[in-house]
Amino acid sequence: MSPENRLNPVMVSSATVFDIERYATEDGPGIRSVVFFKGCNLRCSWCQNPESHSSSPQIMYYSKQCISCGRCVEACHTDAVNNIQPFRFVTDHEKCDLCKRCIDVCFTNSRKIVGRQMPLDEIMDELRKDKTYYRESNGGVTFSGGEPLLQAQAVLYLARSCREEGIHTALETAGFVPWSAFENLHPWLNLLYFDLKHIDSDIHSQYTGVPIEPILENIRRAGELFDNIVVRIPVVPGVNDSHDTQGRMMGFLAGQTAVRNVELLPFHRLGMTKYEGLGMRYAMENVVNVRKSDCEPFAEIGRGMGLTVRVGAG
Repeated sequence: MSPENRLNPVMVSSATVFDIERYATEDGPGIRSVVFFKGCNLRCSWCQNPESHSSSPQIMYYSKQCISCGRCVEACHTDAVNNIQPFRFVTDHEKCDLCKRCIDVCFTNSRKIVGRQMPLDEIMDELRKDKTYYRESNGGVTFSGGEPLLQAQAVLYLARSCREEGIHTALETAGFVPWSAFENLHPWLNLLYFDLKHIDSDIHSQYTGVPIEPILENIRRAGELFDNIVVRIPVVPGVNDSHDTQGRMMGFLAGQTAVRNVELLPFHRLGMTKYEGLGMRYAMENVVNVRKSDCEPFAEIGRGMGLTVRVGAG
């Protein structure tokens, strides 16, 4: 399996997003707005945004608000809503036609559509609202997901528009995309966050669904192209939390790339309720959260190789 070998040359006028988060502080410097693009070509077992997997809008169910009245079941004309244990009144997304009848009859607001097609100019209008905060905090805009580079032309338009208006831009990517996506964006990005989840391709495929080789090659090339690049390593118990694995990842970065800045991100289960709301089982539900102190020995490995390593998102 490999990323597509070229980008769609057709210019786009809209993007599929599932959120625009304002006043974010962990997705780059200063106060930021984060555009979350919907759609991802990885299936990381620990992903905290399962609503980002599909590129299509979906109905999310919030069980804590639900009083089990069953009105949503009665309203659904495609038999997509049923009381299925342990998730309760979740939606079968294969059957759902997004008619919104189940949402309209729910008086506890237990259901909503996540994801929508937004005109790029409308997204820019949202981002401009906080230009004062960007300026005063040295913040800006971050493109995240999902995998934003699956909508590379939309990201290119937004990044260029932001830079032309003096807004700092950052991108978060897993990197399983054609190299041309990075080349095209390079002039319009101030900061690149690049995920590295494992160094062994078989294990990487087991936990993410894709091989590691194209990602490693893109990290190598990105390290040479981007002056301001940070590699983020999620520390996940039972996956990559051994000294050997962390040492091999740090060794790859220190010895085979120009990357020098690394962030270790401790695993947590904050996204678990989202899986339940989409009728999905969370593979990591019994995995213990990782503390920052647990990551310090791994940080020291990287520092010993000449890397600048911090624990937590900056």
